[in-house]
Amino acid sequence: MTDAPSFTLRPMGLEDVPDGLRLCRASGWNQREEDWRELLSLNPGGFLAAVAEGRVVGTAGAMRYGAGLAWVCMILVDPESRSQGVGSRITEDVLRRLENVAVVGLDATPGGRPVYLKLGLREARALVRFDGRASSAPPPVASPARAMKATDLPAVLAWDREAFGADRESLLRWLFAQAPEYAWCAPAAGLEGYCFGRHGHNADHIGPLVARRPAVARDLIRACLAAHPGRRFFIDVPHEPEWTGALAGLGFAEQRPFTRMYRGDAKEPGNPAEQFAVTGPEFG
Repeated sequence: MTDAPSFTLRPMGLEDVPDGLRLCRASGWNQREEDWRELLSLNPGGFLAAVAEGRVVGTAGAMRYGAGLAWVCMILVDPESRSQGVGSRITEDVLRRLENVAVVGLDATPGGRPVYLKLGLREARALVRFDGRASSAPPPVASPARAMKATDLPAVLAWDREAFGADRESLLRWLFAQAPEYAWCAPAAGLEGYCFGRHGHNADHIGPLVARRPAVARDLIRACLAAHPGRRFFIDVPHEPEWTGALAGLGFAEQRPFTRMYRGDAKEPGNPAEQFAVTGPEFG
């Protein structure tokens, strides 16, 4: 019986983005180079690379939203290096670096969930990724949804700090700049809802989506779909029958589950009832 190959951990930099993308492709993940660069740029020193024999065999880090919230993400291990403790070790190290952060969360795949339970995270709620292709069906005539303008951002950002429970202005402004065609809002009697999106390797991604009511959330998605017929989208949402049923009615199909988890007894921040779609497992 041979010993498992040893590895070392070091900070991950922009020069490691090609390796991060290689691991994403090996796992079938949706991130692009732009996502990796934004994660690393917004969180200097917050990501680690596991290196064995000069090769990056794993990554992990955290998207930090000030001192109050951090989102552990991009836990990737090269297929040839799995079952050797790389994922657990690098995640433990990331969590150790976040000891002074009030709330630490992550979205776990079914395979990762048992590992994170052992590391002291607890289950908060179930999420599910839906996969769909946009049709040309127009939104309802009475829908208040329209394309978001730069002048809408101040009101959106103010509400988002309450709904999300932390300040993610830098992330939302990046989403708006990268994919303005996926930014929609519903400014009826005051702001009723908003959503952003981004481009992906396998499909484009709708999220976050915040709304006062399910009907508004549905109208925002329908408006986005109608503007981009034929395009494939992912959307990560709470696993609630009424809402997932509404998405099925728009042509989406369930792809895979996630479990939203938090460290210790930390409460879920913000107002989850207003969050109809999260940004994604890498951003929270």
